[in-house]
Amino acid sequence: MSGETGIFDVYGFELTVSAAEKADRYACAEYALRREAKWEPFVKSQCLPEGAKLKRYVRKGVPPVLRGWVWWHTSGAAAHRERGGATHFQRMVEAGERRPCLRQIELDLPRTFPRNTWVPTPEGLAALRSVLVAYSAHNPDVGYCQGMNFLAALLLVAVEKDAERCFWLLVALLEGILYPKTYAPQLDGCHVEMRVLAELLKAKAPKLHRHMEAMGCEVSLFATDWFLVLFATTLPAETAARVWDSVFLEGTKVLFRVALALLIMHQGLLLKKDNPGELLKALKDANLHVHQRDRLMAAAFKDVGSFPMAKIRGGVEPSSGTQVHRLM
Repeated sequence: MSGETGIFDVYGFELTVSAAEKADRYACAEYALRREAKWEPFVKSQCLPEGAKLKRYVRKGVPPVLRGWVWWHTSGAAAHRERGGATHFQRMVEAGERRPCLRQIELDLPRTFPRNTWVPTPEGLAALRSVLVAYSAHNPDVGYCQGMNFLAALLLVAVEKDAERCFWLLVALLEGILYPKTYAPQLDGCHVEMRVLAELLKAKAPKLHRHMEAMGCEVSLFATDWFLVLFATTLPAETAARVWDSVFLEGTKVLFRVALALLIMHQGLLLKKDNPGELLKALKDANLHVHQRDRLMAAAFKDVGSFPMAKIRGGVEPSSGTQVHRLM
């Protein structure tokens, strides 16, 4: 794509944007500034709004300068840290140096957002390493899985590069927000989520579902990555962070809403593709240019409509890991 280069977002990711995309980013930035004024009384009191007001405020987007504070509380990370203690993170960093997954972490560090202005620096890589090493010791049953590096890196740049806070946010995500066993060795939880997404696509966009089914293109071919790293490598970073605002508060149902919104948004383009390879490439390219994050989230919460997550999950969730693989 041709467009203006040399533009960097608030998290240090270089962008190439068209004139229309530049206008979209400007509109979103202006809206975020207006929303920041709405948050000001809560910042002064250091108390988040409560109940429906908190959900409404978060759905309209957390201003980037407030994300570290808001995510810390909405995710449950603050509570995890209180239970774990003030020295837990550092103890896990030291213990992680003896973990067998250390080699894989070292291999993945330079592959993590190499075009970001901070992540590939010695300081950035050291912070990212400490978070991943600490988590591998904190939860040895999971250890380290590829994909966690992208979660941790985007968390770091979003929370002012604070490694300890990033660690506890990662704990909150993997142990309290994502579906159980999402990061299990065989990705059992993620397989269940893919089956759920397929059922939802069938209900919400039946024409696209039939088109994909006819060419043998399963949603897991593209959406496994979406759900493992919460769109961190799929959408522009500022858009992904906008999604995370609501994920930290409302959970994984937000991932399904955003996934459906993206598929419906790009449906006209995808229906023109006659093989899985072309469809996957078109979808990947289109998602990289979703800079109008406010429009995406409005579509996710308003246009997708309601769906009974518990009922749908109950219809596809197996009672054992063996059944997961048979279903998939």
